[in-house]
Amino acid sequence: MVGLNGSGVGCGLMRRVVPVAVLLALTGVLPAAATVEPTGFAFGRLGGNIRPYGVTIANSGVVRTSGAVRVGRRRVTAMQLAALNRIATETHFTMLPAATNCRGSLPDIATTYVRVGARTVRVHGTCVPRYERLLRALKASVSARS
Repeated sequence: MVGLNGSGVGCGLMRRVVPVAVLLALTGVLPAAATVEPTGFAFGRLGGNIRPYGVTIANSGVVRTSGAVRVGRRRVTAMQLAALNRIATETHFTMLPAATNCRGSLPDIATTYVRVGARTVRVHGTCVPRYERLLRALKASVSARS
């Protein structure tokens, strides 16, 4: 056996224990780093009888699409991003309910969604004017046609 004086086996044991301890510490940190909150904007359509689509606008202004949508712009300017952020603030997007099912909306009508940062709001119908204002602004910023 080895004492605290660092002779013999003790140093070898420490060389094996320290890397294992570091690996265990990193294992606890890496999953948290993998769950990065989304940023930028996204909008689209889900469900109903119409093909779904999605559009994302990164903080860099890069526009990506999926599904049944065409956009006229593949990049949004910094001024447009600022305007979208202003509209999100003016419409109190963070105060909107996460999901709204408008009275009288038929089940075969698609639900739309808007994401600002990590918060997503879904609306089935057109009964939330503040949400509709932001959705229209997002569509116009990329010249979306679905």
